[in-house]
Amino acid sequence: MKTSHCLLLLAQALSIAASPLPVEDWGHLAEPRDFNLLGGAGARGGGGDKTQATPAENAAPAETAAPAEGGAGGEAGGEAGAGEGGEGGEGAANEVEQAGQFDVPIALGGGNVKVDTLYPPGQNGVFEIEFQNADGRTLTVSQNPNPAAPPPGFVAVEPVSFIVNLAEGAEGVTLQKVDYILNKNNTLDISKGSIGRFCPEAGAFVIDPQVGEQEFEVEENELLIKVKNMNGEWAVFVPAAASAAPPAAPPAAPAPAPAPANPAAPATPETMQQFVNLLRSLLATPAA
Repeated sequence: MKTSHCLLLLAQALSIAASPLPVEDWGHLAEPRDFNLLGGAGARGGGGDKTQATPAENAAPAETAAPAEGGAGGEAGGEAGAGEGGEGGEGAANEVEQAGQFDVPIALGGGNVKVDTLYPPGQNGVFEIEFQNADGRTLTVSQNPNPAAPPPGFVAVEPVSFIVNLAEGAEGVTLQKVDYILNKNNTLDISKGSIGRFCPEAGAFVIDPQVGEQEFEVEENELLIKVKNMNGEWAVFVPAAASAAPPAAPPAAPAPAPAPANPAAPATPETMQQFVNLLRSLLATPAA
Protein backbone atom coordinates (compact mmCIF):
# COMPACT_ATOMS: atom_id res chain seq x y z
CA MET A 1 0.00 0.00 0.00
CA LYS A 2 2.79 2.36 0.87
CA THR A 3 4.54 1.54 -2.39
CA SER A 4 1.42 2.34 -4.44
CA HIS A 5 1.02 5.61 -2.61
CA CYS A 6 4.63 6.54 -3.32
CA LEU A 7 4.31 5.65 -6.99
CA LEU A 8 1.23 7.85 -7.23
CA LEU A 9 3.09 10.73 -5.65
CA LEU A 10 6.07 10.12 -7.91
CA ALA A 11 3.84 10.29 -11.00
CA GLN A 12 2.38 13.57 -9.78
CA ALA A 13 5.86 14.97 -9.13
CA LEU A 14 7.06 13.98 -12.61
CA SER A 15 3.97 15.61 -14.09
CA ILE A 16 4.85 18.80 -12.25
CA ALA A 17 8.45 18.59 -13.48
CA ALA A 18 7.33 18.21 -17.08
CA SER A 19 5.17 21.37 -17.00
CA PRO A 20 6.93 24.72 -17.82
CA LEU A 21 7.60 26.93 -14.88
CA PRO A 22 6.47 30.58 -15.14
CA VAL A 23 9.36 32.77 -16.07
CA GLU A 24 9.45 36.39 -15.09
CA ASP A 25 9.52 38.74 -18.10
CA TRP A 26 12.74 40.73 -17.94
CA GLY A 27 12.23 42.21 -21.39
CA HIS A 28 11.54 45.66 -19.97
CA LEU A 29 15.18 45.86 -18.85
CA ALA A 30 16.29 45.66 -22.48
CA GLU A 31 14.26 48.67 -23.51
CA PRO A 32 16.52 51.52 -24.71
CA ARG A 33 16.84 54.48 -22.44
CA ASP A 34 17.44 57.99 -23.65
CA PHE A 35 20.42 59.10 -21.58
CA ASN A 36 21.56 62.56 -22.62
CA LEU A 37 25.29 62.45 -21.98
CA LEU A 38 25.80 65.91 -23.41
CA GLY A 39 23.74 67.77 -20.85
CA GLY A 40 20.21 68.49 -21.97
CA ALA A 41 18.27 68.82 -25.18
CA GLY A 42 20.28 71.81 -26.23
CA ALA A 43 23.49 69.76 -26.30
CA ARG A 44 21.88 67.21 -28.62
CA GLY A 45 20.71 69.63 -31.29
CA GLY A 46 22.49 72.90 -30.64
CA GLY A 47 24.69 74.80 -32.95
CA GLY A 48 23.61 73.53 -36.35
CA ASP A 49 25.84 72.51 -39.19
CA LYS A 50 28.27 75.09 -40.44
CA THR A 51 28.44 74.13 -44.05
CA GLN A 52 28.78 76.16 -47.15
CA ALA A 53 25.48 77.48 -48.36
CA THR A 54 24.18 75.75 -51.45
CA PRO A 55 23.39 77.93 -54.43
CA ALA A 56 20.00 79.56 -54.17
CA GLU A 57 17.51 79.77 -57.04
CA ASN A 58 18.54 82.55 -59.34
CA ALA A 59 17.34 84.20 -62.47
CA ALA A 60 18.96 86.71 -64.76
CA PRO A 61 19.60 90.10 -63.05
CA ALA A 62 16.41 92.04 -62.40
CA GLU A 63 15.48 94.80 -64.79
CA THR A 64 15.02 98.32 -63.49
CA ALA A 65 14.19 101.68 -64.98
CA ALA A 66 16.49 102.91 -67.76
CA PRO A 67 18.80 105.83 -66.95
CA ALA A 68 18.19 109.24 -68.44
CA GLU A 69 21.10 108.89 -70.87
CA GLY A 70 21.36 105.09 -71.21
CA GLY A 71 22.53 103.16 -74.30
CA ALA A 72 20.16 102.45 -77.18
CA GLY A 73 17.41 100.06 -76.04
CA GLY A 74 19.20 99.60 -72.70
CA GLU A 75 17.61 98.84 -69.36
CA ALA A 76 19.25 99.78 -66.09
CA GLY A 77 20.83 96.93 -64.13
CA GLY A 78 20.51 96.65 -60.38
CA GLU A 79 23.91 95.37 -59.30
CA ALA A 80 26.39 98.22 -59.79
CA GLY A 81 28.12 98.70 -56.44
CA ALA A 82 30.72 100.75 -54.75
CA GLY A 83 33.42 98.37 -55.97
CA GLU A 84 32.67 99.39 -59.54
CA GLY A 85 32.89 103.09 -58.70
CA GLY A 86 36.67 103.09 -58.74
CA GLU A 87 36.54 101.92 -62.36
CA GLY A 88 34.39 104.81 -63.59
CA GLY A 89 31.00 103.55 -62.33
CA GLU A 90 28.58 105.76 -60.44
CA GLY A 91 26.19 103.15 -59.02
CA ALA A 92 22.86 101.89 -60.40
CA ALA A 93 22.13 105.21 -62.13
CA ASN A 94 25.21 104.69 -64.31
CA GLU A 95 24.53 101.12 -65.41
CA VAL A 96 22.68 99.73 -68.41
CA GLU A 97 21.48 96.17 -69.01
CA GLN A 98 20.65 94.94 -72.49
CA ALA A 99 19.77 91.67 -74.21
CA GLY A 100 22.06 90.35 -76.90
CA GLN A 101 21.73 87.62 -79.52
CA PHE A 102 24.47 85.23 -80.58
CA ASP A 103 26.20 86.11 -83.86
CA VAL A 104 24.51 89.54 -83.93
CA PRO A 105 26.71 92.64 -83.36
CA ILE A 106 25.45 94.95 -80.60
CA ALA A 107 26.63 98.43 -79.62
CA LEU A 108 28.23 99.05 -76.23
CA GLY A 109 27.88 102.68 -75.28
CA GLY A 110 30.77 104.76 -73.95
CA GLY A 111 30.72 107.65 -71.51
CA ASN A 112 31.96 105.38 -68.72
CA VAL A 113 28.45 103.90 -68.42
CA LYS A 114 28.63 100.25 -67.36
CA VAL A 115 26.86 98.02 -69.88
CA ASP A 116 25.79 94.44 -69.06
CA THR A 117 24.88 92.36 -72.11
CA LEU A 118 23.05 89.08 -71.40
CA TYR A 119 22.58 86.31 -73.96
CA PRO A 120 19.83 83.67 -74.27
CA PRO A 121 19.96 80.99 -71.54
CA GLY A 122 21.87 77.82 -72.27
CA GLN A 123 21.55 74.36 -70.79
CA ASN A 124 22.44 75.51 -67.28
CA GLY A 125 22.94 79.25 -67.32
CA VAL A 126 23.27 82.64 -69.00
CA PHE A 127 26.41 84.05 -70.60
CA GLU A 128 27.02 87.74 -69.87
CA ILE A 129 29.55 90.42 -70.83
CA GLU A 130 30.26 93.44 -68.59
CA PHE A 131 31.79 96.48 -70.29
CA GLN A 132 32.67 100.01 -69.19
CA ASN A 133 34.80 102.56 -71.02
CA ALA A 134 34.96 106.17 -72.16
CA ASP A 135 34.64 105.10 -75.79
CA GLY A 136 32.05 102.62 -77.02
CA ARG A 137 32.65 99.33 -78.79
CA THR A 138 30.78 96.86 -80.98
CA LEU A 139 30.34 93.42 -79.38
CA THR A 140 29.70 90.11 -81.11
CA VAL A 141 29.44 86.79 -79.23
CA SER A 142 29.29 83.47 -81.10
CA GLN A 143 28.99 79.89 -79.88
CA ASN A 144 31.39 77.09 -80.75
CA PRO A 145 29.39 73.81 -80.77
CA ASN A 146 32.58 71.71 -80.78
CA PRO A 147 34.87 73.17 -78.12
CA ALA A 148 38.11 71.63 -76.94
CA ALA A 149 38.09 69.21 -74.02
CA PRO A 150 37.86 70.56 -70.46
CA PRO A 151 41.02 70.86 -68.38
CA PRO A 152 41.90 67.70 -66.38
CA GLY A 153 39.62 67.26 -63.36
CA PHE A 154 36.89 69.53 -64.75
CA VAL A 155 33.70 69.13 -66.75
CA ALA A 156 32.04 71.72 -68.97
CA VAL A 157 28.85 73.34 -67.70
CA GLU A 158 27.62 74.00 -71.25
CA PRO A 159 28.09 71.88 -74.39
CA VAL A 160 29.37 74.99 -76.21
CA SER A 161 32.05 77.62 -75.72
CA PHE A 162 31.66 81.37 -76.31
CA ILE A 163 33.77 83.44 -78.72
CA VAL A 164 33.88 87.14 -77.77
CA ASN A 165 34.92 89.89 -80.16
CA LEU A 166 35.12 93.65 -79.59
CA ALA A 167 35.43 94.98 -83.14
CA GLU A 168 37.41 98.07 -82.18
CA GLY A 169 39.76 96.14 -79.91
CA ALA A 170 39.82 95.36 -76.19
CA GLU A 171 43.16 96.84 -75.15
CA GLY A 172 42.88 99.62 -72.58
CA VAL A 173 39.16 99.18 -71.92
CA THR A 174 38.40 100.27 -68.33
CA LEU A 175 36.23 97.30 -67.29
CA GLN A 176 35.98 93.89 -68.97
CA LYS A 177 34.28 90.90 -67.34
CA VAL A 178 33.06 87.56 -68.64
CA ASP A 179 30.17 86.24 -66.51
CA TYR A 180 28.04 83.12 -66.20
CA ILE A 181 24.77 83.15 -64.20
CA LEU A 182 23.07 79.89 -63.22
CA ASN A 183 19.51 79.46 -64.49
CA LYS A 184 16.64 79.78 -62.05
CA ASN A 185 15.75 76.52 -60.24
CA ASN A 186 19.00 74.90 -61.39
CA THR A 187 20.67 72.97 -58.54
CA LEU A 188 24.12 72.61 -60.13
CA ASP A 189 26.86 73.78 -57.75
CA ILE A 190 29.07 76.26 -59.59
CA SER A 191 30.52 77.87 -56.46
CA LYS A 192 33.89 76.17 -57.08
CA GLY A 193 33.73 76.54 -60.84
CA SER A 194 36.03 78.51 -63.13
CA ILE A 195 35.87 80.30 -66.45
CA GLY A 196 38.66 79.14 -68.73
CA ARG A 197 40.20 80.72 -71.83
CA PHE A 198 41.15 78.76 -74.91
CA CYS A 199 44.85 78.93 -75.69
CA PRO A 200 45.42 78.38 -79.45
CA GLU A 201 49.12 77.63 -78.93
CA ALA A 202 48.33 74.81 -76.50
CA GLY A 203 45.10 73.78 -78.21
CA ALA A 204 43.37 73.60 -74.82
CA PHE A 205 41.41 75.64 -72.31
CA VAL A 206 43.48 77.18 -69.53
CA ILE A 207 42.36 77.97 -65.97
CA ASP A 208 45.01 80.14 -64.35
CA PRO A 209 45.18 83.35 -62.26
CA GLN A 210 47.19 84.90 -65.09
CA VAL A 211 44.14 84.61 -67.33
CA GLY A 212 42.11 86.82 -65.00
CA GLU A 213 40.70 87.31 -61.51
CA GLN A 214 38.02 84.71 -60.79
CA GLU A 215 35.07 85.51 -58.52
CA PHE A 216 31.83 83.89 -57.38
CA GLU A 217 28.86 85.98 -56.26
CA VAL A 218 26.67 83.96 -53.92
CA GLU A 219 23.69 86.32 -54.08
CA GLU A 220 23.50 86.12 -57.87
CA ASN A 221 24.79 82.53 -58.17
CA GLU A 222 27.24 83.94 -60.69
CA LEU A 223 30.75 83.06 -61.82
CA LEU A 224 32.84 85.82 -63.36
CA ILE A 225 36.37 86.59 -64.44
CA LYS A 226 37.84 90.07 -64.70
CA VAL A 227 40.29 90.33 -67.61
CA LYS A 228 42.38 92.87 -69.48
CA ASN A 229 41.36 91.61 -72.90
CA MET A 230 38.06 89.77 -73.33
CA ASN A 231 38.58 88.99 -77.01
CA GLY A 232 38.91 85.22 -77.28
CA GLU A 233 37.12 81.93 -76.64
CA TRP A 234 35.69 81.19 -73.18
CA ALA A 235 34.04 78.22 -71.47
CA VAL A 236 32.66 77.50 -68.01
CA PHE A 237 33.88 74.52 -65.97
CA VAL A 238 33.21 72.93 -62.59
CA PRO A 239 35.18 70.23 -60.75
CA ALA A 240 34.14 66.75 -61.85
CA ALA A 241 33.05 65.89 -58.30
CA ALA A 242 30.59 68.81 -58.25
CA SER A 243 28.68 67.46 -61.25
CA ALA A 244 28.49 63.85 -59.99
CA ALA A 245 25.30 62.59 -58.40
CA PRO A 246 25.51 61.92 -54.65
CA PRO A 247 26.05 58.24 -53.77
CA ALA A 248 22.93 56.26 -52.98
CA ALA A 249 22.27 55.47 -49.34
CA PRO A 250 22.99 51.85 -48.33
CA PRO A 251 19.90 49.66 -47.88
CA ALA A 252 18.49 49.53 -44.39
CA ALA A 253 19.38 46.47 -42.31
CA PRO A 254 16.45 44.07 -41.81
CA ALA A 255 14.75 44.29 -38.44
CA PRO A 256 15.55 41.41 -36.06
CA ALA A 257 12.82 38.82 -35.50
CA PRO A 258 10.79 39.52 -32.35
CA ALA A 259 11.60 37.30 -29.38
CA PRO A 260 8.85 35.03 -27.94
CA ALA A 261 6.74 36.80 -25.35
CA ASN A 262 7.37 34.22 -22.57
CA PRO A 263 9.43 31.22 -23.71
CA ALA A 264 9.38 28.08 -21.58
CA ALA A 265 12.57 27.67 -19.62
CA PRO A 266 14.24 24.24 -19.41
CA ALA A 267 14.53 22.59 -16.04
CA THR A 268 17.67 23.65 -14.18
CA PRO A 269 19.72 21.49 -11.81
CA GLU A 270 18.27 23.44 -8.89
CA THR A 271 14.73 22.58 -10.04
CA MET A 272 15.55 18.86 -10.38
CA GLN A 273 17.07 18.81 -6.91
CA GLN A 274 13.83 20.26 -5.50
CA PHE A 275 11.85 17.37 -7.04
CA VAL A 276 14.28 14.82 -5.62
CA ASN A 277 13.93 16.32 -2.17
CA LEU A 278 10.13 16.27 -2.54
CA LEU A 279 10.13 12.57 -3.47
CA ARG A 280 12.38 11.73 -0.55
CA SER A 281 10.08 13.49 1.85
CA LEU A 282 7.07 11.67 0.43
CA LEU A 283 8.75 8.28 0.67
CA ALA A 284 9.77 8.96 4.22
CA THR A 285 6.16 9.79 5.21
CA PRO A 286 4.48 6.72 6.85
CA ALA A 287 1.39 5.44 5.07
CA ALA A 288 -1.99 6.34 6.57
